[in-house]
Amino acid sequence: MTASDGDAEAPTPGELPQEEPAETPSEDPPSPSVPLVVGTRARARSHWPLSRRTTATLGMFAIGGALGALLLPLAMSTPPEVAPVASASASAASAPPSPSVAPDAMAASAPTSDAGPAPPPVWRIAKLGADPAIEIVDGTIGKRALLAALLAAGISKNESFRIAKSLEGVRSLDRTRPKDSFRVAREKATGRVVAFELASSPFEVWQARAAGEGATGAPSDGLLAAKKLELFVERARLAVAVAVGDDLRESITKAGLDDDMLKMLDDALEGHAELTDLRPGARLRILATEERVEGEFARYAELDAVEYFPRSPSAPPLRVYWYGKDARLGSARKPTGGYYDAKGRQPFHGGWRAPVPFARVSSRFNPNRMHPVLHVVMPHTGVDFAAVSGTPVYATAAGVVTSAGDSGACGNMVAIRHGNGLVSGYCHLSRFAPGLHPGQRVEARQLVGFVGQTGRVTGPHLHFLVKRGDTFIDPLSLRLDGVRVLPHGERDEFAKRRDELDAALEAIALPASTAPAHGDARDGGADDGGAAGETEAFFEEPP
Repeated sequence: MTASDGDAEAPTPGELPQEEPAETPSEDPPSPSVPLVVGTRARARSHWPLSRRTTATLGMFAIGGALGALLLPLAMSTPPEVAPVASASASAASAPPSPSVAPDAMAASAPTSDAGPAPPPVWRIAKLGADPAIEIVDGTIGKRALLAALLAAGISKNESFRIAKSLEGVRSLDRTRPKDSFRVAREKATGRVVAFELASSPFEVWQARAAGEGATGAPSDGLLAAKKLELFVERARLAVAVAVGDDLRESITKAGLDDDMLKMLDDALEGHAELTDLRPGARLRILATEERVEGEFARYAELDAVEYFPRSPSAPPLRVYWYGKDARLGSARKPTGGYYDAKGRQPFHGGWRAPVPFARVSSRFNPNRMHPVLHVVMPHTGVDFAAVSGTPVYATAAGVVTSAGDSGACGNMVAIRHGNGLVSGYCHLSRFAPGLHPGQRVEARQLVGFVGQTGRVTGPHLHFLVKRGDTFIDPLSLRLDGVRVLPHGERDEFAKRRDELDAALEAIALPASTAPAHGDARDGGADDGGAAGETEAFFEEPP
């Protein structure tokens, strides 16, 4: 049997039957739409609809209370050409949510004209930074009480108690967390505190101010007036292209992103690819949603989609998309879901990891297989995964490398000894992972080499073997990684979201690849032959 025969269409190992989970309808309002902005670091702001409606409603009530009798006839006499604008706004406000069910579903459209201006900025201690008479002191709570943290930061005992007293009934000091931060503004000459802020996050800030620092209703007895700040939060879509250089973190930073995005990329690509795959010359398109507080970047709320271009021009690009729903946990909502490829597949972890994620099985374990090169009946003692040359190959489980070198018919080969008397083998590699050597311990999903066509083969692919003692076993009988597929009832919704994100991804201009391509351009899928000589050499223990 050749690689193009019946086994060529074997399903991906571990694929699960499709099931439709029960769906619980959500009674929460739809998430706000976020405009798409394409560019290296360009953004457009889209204010929360609730903030706009609240501001507009309060304004209308204030005007209506004084001029209601006048506004009614004026509204009735509005020229016909103005009516469609008001009607359109009303329709937009009452429109049903997008069929996309992602936690923060976003419209891939340009900013609309009804975004409205941001409210006046909230007064913050940072405004006192330019005052030569004021000193700003920053600190974190750590594993201490607030009073102890303030004293450790050099705030006097009297002023520390003054701060704590101001927060009574406003913020419980018994529920501070180690990462909570504080900022104190005090007079350099006297040490008297004029303002204080305690932040649990960029979105939750409590502030206390003395009279004369703009604090409305500040007491005249020397105490500070405290309150929780009502901060203006906005969301915007971020569209970024990244050219991967020698250092991935540095490449991410040059694109205007930070380590948090690197962690999100790791989560998004898990099971589809590894960050170690992002070698010099690879490129990325990234769509994310960021949140800003009072105009300042606060965090990445979600990584919506990623497109990964391997450095080899023969390797196809990979796109993954966030897709999920809001699950109700008590009175709170928590987005649940995951990253799926364009076919609606989500990887899951088995007891043994697939050596080439998402690769097609081109030839299965077969004790009675007809050898495609020698044309004699010869057992196929492993499984062949179709892949182009240069595709990364990973260890299927933790173990110790027993050999890494030329193995005759098996070509460049790596053998790894695992627990329970099992040994795994990886044949026909084009090259090995840098520094890989016998005696080295490797972890599951650690890079061990790259797909090639060395040895007795008809084309590039990975021949993967597992042996227990002196007996070869079917690798697919192990609980390898697999994929879950979306149930039929969600595929239309997923397709709609995917199409919207595809359009946004394709609008991002790709940077030029600077690294030379590596590997053979031919497609994988050839059969290696599985000759007895190659498997015996493959599993020889090093001296």
